[in-house]
Amino acid sequence: MYITTFYSFKGGVGRTMALVNVAVELANQGKRVLIVDFDLEAPGLDTFDLGRPDEPTPGVVDFVRDYLDTGRAPDASNYLFKSSGSVDNGGRLWVMPSGSQDRGYAAKLGSIDWNDLYEHHDGYLLFEDLKLQWQAAIEPDYVLLDSRTGYTDVGGICTRHLPDAVVALFFPNDQNLRGLTKVVGDIRSEGQGPRKKHIDLHFVLSNVPDLDDEDETLDQKIGEFRAGLSFDREPLFIHRYQSLSLLKQVIFTRKRPKSRLARQYREVMDEVVRYNAGDRDGALDFIDRLGVGGRRPPPGVAARLARSGRLPLREHGDQVTHRLVQIAKLHSDDGEVLFRLGQLRASEGDFDKSMELFDSAIDAGYRHADAYLERAEQKRLWLEDLDAASEDALTALQAPGVSKPQIRRALRMLKQEALSQVPGSVKELAGEEQERRLASAPPRSPGLDLIAIGRFSEALDHYRATEPNVHHMSIEVAFNYGMALWAETGQPDPGPFNRVLEAHASGATDANANYSQCLAIAHWAGGDTPAAQQALDDAAEQIRTASASFSCWRYLNVPRPVFLQDLTEMRQLIKGDTSVRPRFMR
Repeated sequence: MYITTFYSFKGGVGRTMALVNVAVELANQGKRVLIVDFDLEAPGLDTFDLGRPDEPTPGVVDFVRDYLDTGRAPDASNYLFKSSGSVDNGGRLWVMPSGSQDRGYAAKLGSIDWNDLYEHHDGYLLFEDLKLQWQAAIEPDYVLLDSRTGYTDVGGICTRHLPDAVVALFFPNDQNLRGLTKVVGDIRSEGQGPRKKHIDLHFVLSNVPDLDDEDETLDQKIGEFRAGLSFDREPLFIHRYQSLSLLKQVIFTRKRPKSRLARQYREVMDEVVRYNAGDRDGALDFIDRLGVGGRRPPPGVAARLARSGRLPLREHGDQVTHRLVQIAKLHSDDGEVLFRLGQLRASEGDFDKSMELFDSAIDAGYRHADAYLERAEQKRLWLEDLDAASEDALTALQAPGVSKPQIRRALRMLKQEALSQVPGSVKELAGEEQERRLASAPPRSPGLDLIAIGRFSEALDHYRATEPNVHHMSIEVAFNYGMALWAETGQPDPGPFNRVLEAHASGATDANANYSQCLAIAHWAGGDTPAAQQALDDAAEQIRTASASFSCWRYLNVPRPVFLQDLTEMRQLIKGDTSVRPRFMR
């Protein structure tokens, strides 16, 4: 059960309309939703078409008044009703109104002293009991509270005591900024209070005119709110919508789902769901926005941070790290969630945690090819356990529904002796690539592939046949020829690497991490240690803006953390540690 309050300091921003539309859309997404009208002085939930019963239903005010009269918490199920409105996909919607809207409502409300309720009648425990009753009676996934405006005692119950999250809707003017600054400060103070309760805050600019902003007035106001309220992410927008349907209180996500207004309500819903660690869809979306793209995981560690706008996990702060721990705990039996968490950790170079998560995902029943391939990649790159990596790659090939890209990826990690165990159906799918591997013939880049699999003399023969004169080799051929010669003889020959430096000096430059890495080796082989160290510094800087790179230290495409590890080992070599050798030679 995830409790979210919809709050606005001032009225007129469509708070209740937003809550109802979000609630209906959540129910249409298959969620069990309870909405509670805590706007006791100006209740409005009962005016929407939510399938209310013919007879008035008692609600929040009646619940509290009956408690004060009897000294016992009443049965909460008597103070709410199930919506009879149309809801798709198996969701359910319940409503707890403010109270029976009869002649005695105002008197009941006026008879309740909310401060006295908390100070002398265990009001805190009453509402904690109410939460437990909600859970026992209807097991809601989401409870949405409609809070009254301004500074009120009831507002404190809605914004600090009950919720896990608060959606703060506001029109961007000075009055709202002044009022929200105090309310938001109070909400955040709960994290440092006795309960140590973190409440997620979602900021929504509402009823904003959709007009040209030639003078950048709106941008200026958003900047003031961002500074005053300390936004940690961009606010959402609900633009002013010119439609007479608003007078009829049409629920747009139900009646006009393709409208812009319905789309913006869904964006608010998505934001709330994303920060609910207990919601599987929200957890997957949260992980996706931190660094793993798409509902289906992308192939390979290298592509994980390729999309723009995603920050490395370490730059998101402790709260995000804590949320990821929550997700892992709450979804400990969900293999896909654990697998996606493993991908995220792997993209950050956290080998121990990513391996633990991949193991847990597979143990939880996530036996997809990608799970075994990701684990194989970790074993190959970090453990350098080629036998274990090959075993996982073979298991991936036997997984149901294995695709051609997955087959190609698995084949690159299979040891030669494991090829005979590849299922015949997979061989047919792989086609020519499988035939090349079975024939032990190097595929598209012969020289690089021969070096990568340790056939150095054949690589040398290939390069000599391609460009026989070392002094006239292209920069790429000269470098790879020099690396193959070093691997074959055990000693770096300055000749090919000097040719690399000559070509570089003549303008054969390419500002990327791999190029700078290769240049560092060439300078070192030529005896210029300062230039080699500078080239390594350049490579380290360039890899920070890339998700992956080819590494000449391994002759493999590797993710950024592995590339940085290779640079660290290269620094030891350049500083004079003769025991260090490139990994592809080991």
